[in-house]
Order: sequence, then C-alpha cells, then structure tokens
Amino acid sequence: MMKYIYYPGCSQKSSAISYERSFLAVCKVLGIELIELEDWNCCGTTIAISVNKMVSSFLAARNLGLANQYKLPVVTPCPSCYVSLRRILKESKENKTQFDRVNELMAEENLAFSTDTEVYHSLEFLVSVVGLDTIANKVRNPLSGYRIAPYYGCQLVSPYANGNKSEDPQHLEKLIKVLGALPVNFPFRTLCCGGSLMFTLKVQARKLSSMILDSIQRTNANLIVTPCGLCQLNLEMARNRSLPIINIGQMVGLALGLDPGKLYMNKMKIPAMQGIPLNINEN
Repeated sequence: MMKYIYYPGCSQKSSAISYERSFLAVCKVLGIELIELEDWNCCGTTIAISVNKMVSSFLAARNLGLANQYKLPVVTPCPSCYVSLRRILKESKENKTQFDRVNELMAEENLAFSTDTEVYHSLEFLVSVVGLDTIANKVRNPLSGYRIAPYYGCQLVSPYANGNKSEDPQHLEKLIKVLGALPVNFPFRTLCCGGSLMFTLKVQARKLSSMILDSIQRTNANLIVTPCGLCQLNLEMARNRSLPIINIGQMVGLALGLDPGKLYMNKMKIPAMQGIPLNINEN
C-alpha cells in the first residue's frame, strides 16, 4: 500500500467536508494510505499573505516541517493550500535568507523543513502519481452518458503549480475520459470563481461565478466537476439548479461504485443527486 502525508487544510474540515470524505474514500479503494499530518495549522493563504508575508510563509513552512518528520510526499485537496506550500518551497530555494529565517522560527519546536519535500494536489496526485491506468482498472460504474464540464478554477494554474499546463490544463479532461464520460470544453475553465470575495464583495464575486455558469449552460454539459472546494461552494450558491456541481473525489467515487452517502452527495449546499442522471448506482 502506498503511503502519503495528508494535509487537509482548514476548509476540508468545514465547508469542503464533502471533498475530504469523498477523496479519502477514493484513496482507500485505490490502495493508498493517507496519514493525516498531526498538529497541522492553516497554510497561510490569501488573507494571511496580504497582511504579513513572513507570517504566511512561516505557517506554510511549519506544515512542511511537520511533514518532514515522516519523509513522505504530501497530498492536499485544497488548491489554495497547495499553492501556499508550493510557494514556500519555490521561494525558499531562491531566497536563502527566507529559508534560514523560517527554519530559525521552527527551531523553537525542533522542526525544520526541506525544500526537497514533494507536494501534490489531489488532481495531480490521481492523474500523475496514482495513474490513469490504475484508476481505470478500478472503475465499476462507468460514467457513460455524462457530458462533464471541467472547471479548474484559478489556483491550479498559478505560477507555483506543477504538472499541468497553465494555458491549457488537461488533467481533468484525462480523468473524465478514463471514467467513461465526455469532457465538454467551455471558455472559462480557469477563470476565478470569486474566491473569498464571496464573503466581502458578493456582487463582484457572483458576476464571476455567473460568467462561468453561463458559459457552461451554453454547452451540452449535464454535470460540472471541480478540483476546488471553494469553487464548488461558490458555484453552488450561484448555480442554475438544473446542473449539478461535484468535486473530483465525488466524480471518481461514483465511477468506482462507491455509495453516494460515503461521498457526501447529500451533505452539500444543494444535494447534487437531485440532478444526477439515474444511471448512477445508489446502493
């Protein structure tokens, strides 16, 4: 059984609980042991970095310092967490002063982080590490008949991301195909959904979400999938109720034949199963 460190980040324990539970269930079927990082903290994402970059860097580095004790690669489902961890790795390789400073701060806890630590987002992990062939061999309920709109969001195509072309990402499309469904192209696959602006500048954020959903509505898609818990939440709150929005853990889990209850399909903001075609096995 393959072992990896699982870094959930804050949202996976709250607003994105359906993503965490479905991703963990999928990994279990695929023979992957995810060891949740003990004593993890917030990654220091958007809000923290806008106030104090060193604090944000330390928060990200501390998680990697904890992970360094295991000497295993790190996997996270949250794109913001992924970017935060990748950012501190990249910047510390390029800036020895920063690297030394964060390690000096962590020394108080007898921690140290290494810039050699591997960090994967769950989408990259499934496609490039676990492998499409491995996933294909586990498919029990092919998603034939689905026309799925792959919505990446903006974080996974940031300068700190790895393993996916920023100008034309294809990981979601590859995953959709191996599950038996058809990916549907649309213009705003990597447009920001509004992110945390949904809580501060709702009008502006909902305009972004509406642009994405309107562009999908003009296709023949009957399902939307995203690798981002915040994107899923934002699009759900702005969605046309006729089109379900699920995360990649739920999509893969359905194809593997997992019980929708274990995938938290009925625990989302708006239960997605109401709009899922009836060829899905609910037992």
